[in-house]
Amino acid sequence: MSKKSSREQIAYYDALWSKRLRMNYLQMRRSIKILQYLSRIMHGNKQVRVLDLGCGDGRFTAFVGEFVTTDAIELSEEAVKIAQQQHPHVRFFQGSALEYPFEKGYYDVVISQEVIEHIEDQDAYLRVCYEVLKPGGYLIMTTPNKKVFDHMEGGNWSDQPIEKIMSPKQFKRLVSSYFRLLKYDSIILDFGKKGYFKWINHRWVIGGCNKLGLWSVREFLMSKFGFGMHQCILGRKA
Repeated sequence: MSKKSSREQIAYYDALWSKRLRMNYLQMRRSIKILQYLSRIMHGNKQVRVLDLGCGDGRFTAFVGEFVTTDAIELSEEAVKIAQQQHPHVRFFQGSALEYPFEKGYYDVVISQEVIEHIEDQDAYLRVCYEVLKPGGYLIMTTPNKKVFDHMEGGNWSDQPIEKIMSPKQFKRLVSSYFRLLKYDSIILDFGKKGYFKWINHRWVIGGCNKLGLWSVREFLMSKFGFGMHQCILGRKA
């Protein structure tokens, strides 16, 4: 990350997190999927050490920290200040995930929710995730789906300083360069009306599947083939 982009991002996120906005439906759905992956990893074992990269003001991180030992890092100084005050059971660090001197091979799980698309050097970010994990450690990562946003009027609605969203193919290829992919899901369906998306998301198709009792089949196939607005990966370090 360049010094200029770092300054821009810190200013942007300081202003964002100082507003203390209510979490939205998209964040709820992503949080649920992350917790599903995490529960699969834990199997009742509380001796799990988690690192949350890009934790914002720490609300979701604090919930994870109620179950397992959790550390987190955030670029925004304002967000870290809020998080430290409100969630003392979690260790919060301020800085860039690409530059912070994490201990290598220390964590069992890395969580990264909607962060990698705001990183210029995405390969370097994956390398950090890989290096901080123990052998056999797990990566839980979410990111927006370029395939869906490209078929929505107006495209990607985020306007953060760095925007590098990926298609399912790009996302899987990048993560698989460091991790073995255990699960891929795309969530939050039926967005996008441009091109062929107007047919797969047409109300007649959706309604017909519901009437025929095929709602769950359609949802499964749409998820696995990358038609959800957000992508989620569970990977494992060899």
